[in-house]
Amino acid sequence: MSDQQDPAQPFQEEVRADIVNISKGGAGQIDAGVVSIRQGGAQTVASGSADITQGGAFLIDAEQATITRSGAAVVIAEDATVDSGTVGLLVGSKIDAKHSKIGLLLGGTVDGRPDIAVDARVAAIVGASAIVTLFILRKIFRP
Repeated sequence: MSDQQDPAQPFQEEVRADIVNISKGGAGQIDAGVVSIRQGGAQTVASGSADITQGGAFLIDAEQATITRSGAAVVIAEDATVDSGTVGLLVGSKIDAKHSKIGLLLGGTVDGRPDIAVDARVAAIVGASAIVTLFILRKIFRP
């Protein structure tokens, strides 16, 4: 089953299909085997393969995600490729990122040189420091 978005309806609230192609439109929730978005967006995408070019999404949960000149708040993928894109939180096993900005990266293998604000090591250090600080403050101010 294929679902090509009707140009007369630029936004679909919920789309469920094997293949979803969106061009210059959007969707609230997408649940599909293969998703391709060109100059459009989605709130949530759950798929085996998601490809977004010049668009965006809030949450992408996919086996393989490709973000090209696009943005996403959260990407959770086994294999993620980000090319000239921006991602707030990226979680994945294999990540390839070029000319991209990533807020928080939690991943296994990282290829390319993305601009990362916080990686797993920095997050662990910040978390451990916060726990130790709270423990000390609790001991000091405990009645």
